[in-house]
Amino acid sequence: MSTYFVVGAGPSGLGCALALAQGTNAHVVLVDRIPVTGGETGWDEPHVQKLTAQAEAAGVELRLGAIAMRWQDRRLLLVSPLGVEWLSGDRLFYAGGRRPATQADLGITGQRPAGVLPATVVEHLLTSGVALWQRPLIVGHDTWAARLAVELRHGGGTILGLGNVDWADERFPDGRIEVLGTHRVEGVRVHNGADVTGITCDGIVLAADARPNRNVEGALFDDADGVTFVQPLTVDGATDRATEGAAAAKAWIHSQGETA
Repeated sequence: MSTYFVVGAGPSGLGCALALAQGTNAHVVLVDRIPVTGGETGWDEPHVQKLTAQAEAAGVELRLGAIAMRWQDRRLLLVSPLGVEWLSGDRLFYAGGRRPATQADLGITGQRPAGVLPATVVEHLLTSGVALWQRPLIVGHDTWAARLAVELRHGGGTILGLGNVDWADERFPDGRIEVLGTHRVEGVRVHNGADVTGITCDGIVLAADARPNRNVEGALFDDADGVTFVQPLTVDGATDRATEGAAAAKAWIHSQGETA
């Protein structure tokens, strides 16, 4: 019997694992570093709970609280509180989610004070009830931006944005960003040719240009041997991401001459 690993138990990974279990005779192992399914979406999201129950009923083995470190020679290295182990398998389906572009990706210059955070970290902090900023600047227009604007506004903040964005309370010209502040973010300068706009803010949320989040050695690049990447970048919501994950698995099954 073949063994397929799915790394990442968010909606995309759950959808992928379920489709593999239902569409093949393989043993499917779903791995995630946190001890529950759901990933960034959260374990208590109704569709995540439904998918988790369906995956378990279909025979998917859950290896939660285990970190996938390396994919090499059709073996997956796992590290968990139980120890270190190599598991043999036939293919790795990597569903590690997405991340916003970093400061370096976006060409953001200036100082490096505290308070510049990727949207994914801000989501976790807000979920934990952490009070953040009163004048956050959200950089970028990706799917995180509008959602985080609403959540930050609920905390009493005034939301700043660059360009023609409808979720911001105050809008400023877009351009190259220079961060100001020694210990904490105090503001930015936005450079657009010869024009410079100064903006006072106390935090910066990076919410631009979703990129695939990859951190397993041997499964970093699109041409990695024995790897199928399941990382939709432009869809949001548990249902849609699970659908994309299932579609990726079914497409691979079909490419192998099987019927999903």
